[in-house]
Amino acid sequence: MTQLTDRQLEKMFEDMVDECTPIIEIGMLKYLASDVLKRIDPVAYREGLWEHMNWLIAREAIFEHSDGSYHDEPESDD
Repeated sequence: MTQLTDRQLEKMFEDMVDECTPIIEIGMLKYLASDVLKRIDPVAYREGLWEHMNWLIAREAIFEHSDGSYHDEPESDD
């Protein structure tokens, strides 16, 4: 069982955003949608992250343990 770090959870969200949203082009510059969202609207980024985490928990892709940490496996009854 592996505890997921905040960065790992953010990466999962950013990967989903970038897979669902095309590259943003301004002139000759190109940006990942997740980078733009995080820099332009950090509140929306954080809300999207929490929604994505809840979605992953509902589908049992990640698990929230009783201590508030997130893991790749359910909490054991030991």
